[in-house]
Amino acid sequence: MPTIKINDVELSVNTGTLVLDACRQVGIDIPHYCYHPALTPVATCRMCLVDIKGQPKLATSCTTTVPPAPKDNPDAVVMEVFTNTPAVADARAGVMEFLLMNHPLDCPICDQAGECKLQDYSYNYGSGDSRMGEVKRRYRYEDLGAKIVIDKNRCIHCTRCVRFTREISGGGELTVASRGSHLEVTTFTGKSMDQNPFAGNVVDLCPVGALTSRDFRFKKRVWYLKSVPSISRHSALGNPIWMDHEGNQVHRFRPRPLEGKETTHFISDEERYAYVAYNRKGQAPAPSLKGAPATLDAIREVLQGVGTVAVIGQGTFGCDTAQRLGELASTPELRYGSGDKTIPVLLPKYQTSADGIFNRRGFTERGFRFGTLDELLAKVQQGAIKALVLLHDAAFTSNKEAELLGQILKAAPFSLALEVEPSDLGRAATAWLPIASCAEENDFIVNHDGELRRYQKALQAPKGILTVPALVKELAAVPVPV
Repeated sequence: MPTIKINDVELSVNTGTLVLDACRQVGIDIPHYCYHPALTPVATCRMCLVDIKGQPKLATSCTTTVPPAPKDNPDAVVMEVFTNTPAVADARAGVMEFLLMNHPLDCPICDQAGECKLQDYSYNYGSGDSRMGEVKRRYRYEDLGAKIVIDKNRCIHCTRCVRFTREISGGGELTVASRGSHLEVTTFTGKSMDQNPFAGNVVDLCPVGALTSRDFRFKKRVWYLKSVPSISRHSALGNPIWMDHEGNQVHRFRPRPLEGKETTHFISDEERYAYVAYNRKGQAPAPSLKGAPATLDAIREVLQGVGTVAVIGQGTFGCDTAQRLGELASTPELRYGSGDKTIPVLLPKYQTSADGIFNRRGFTERGFRFGTLDELLAKVQQGAIKALVLLHDAAFTSNKEAELLGQILKAAPFSLALEVEPSDLGRAATAWLPIASCAEENDFIVNHDGELRRYQKALQAPKGILTVPALVKELAAVPVPV
């Protein structure tokens, strides 16, 4: 591995490593706009300039790579980089002045305010004033459809969004037109972003407020939001996301890139807009027994006295939930898995499985057997099983599987459904208990690639609603003699 020096600090890196990435390894954050680790580097913004010893001009750290060590002297320092010289500081200040020259002063109404790189870098590297005395450039309005709003006056032409639609999503809806002061990001004739199932990612990619989400627009200031690491339940791999919440309500989902995992930089629009389902509306649902309101004690009494119990766990819940749920089964062989949602593979590089039951592996490792519901139905019809406990989410069950589960519940002398909100299948059970959603608990999954991904509690569950592990503990509790 060749050795380089960054501000007189020696570092060994792989040949071909970008200087920008090498600087990060020693804790130096190089400002940049156009660079993104999942996109082709183009060096258009010129913000990442560094001083390299022996080179007559400043170099763009997002395209400059570390050369190999000479064969006759493998321990030699192959490159000396300086990120804090007067020339670098002057160049960054010049770039900032240029970018702000035509930029509108509308930060108070901009959705990006609070997480805008133009604000951050202007404060850290800008000069604090402007020599622009002319009228600022103005662009015409353009409609990008129902998902995305574009304000070209704020655009700094980093082309991240253009490269995303070409290199990642593949639709090529966005392009760069004209030249010089008339340069603009626009769409090809007749195209919008509505047909792009990954359109929302251009909002995350935009370092300024040029591209904003119509769904989130003018709804919440980002500095009021708290970001909690979570996972997407609507991806095949349980993609890591940020769950941004405030006032016990989720306001948006964003990708949460993991170090060294390029596939975690983007999420689909289905995942992005699924946050709405986690915001409870109205009064929390109450437990029921045979269609009438009931207490947890009454349901526990019936469950414990009915006989052999089997459990059906859907693989869209956490591993701790699976472990505790399995403890309700009379024997380990009576743990059955459910869930059959599939997700079309639109970007093979970013989705290695079409199985929408993202924690199937985690449930399998805890003794749940998938594809055996017909066997369970036969046992119930034969009278070998007297009670069923079903952990269910209707969004991940097809009509065919729901019909089979309905037959099983109908054939069982006693059935208990555990759901966040009651579904038609849950109402068909003898008893029903509400449970906390994944946004209201801490747990983890093991996805199809064997990666362990944790998620944390963001919301407070309504009073009386427990997580599945806590609920199982109550259901398995030994009654206190009177």
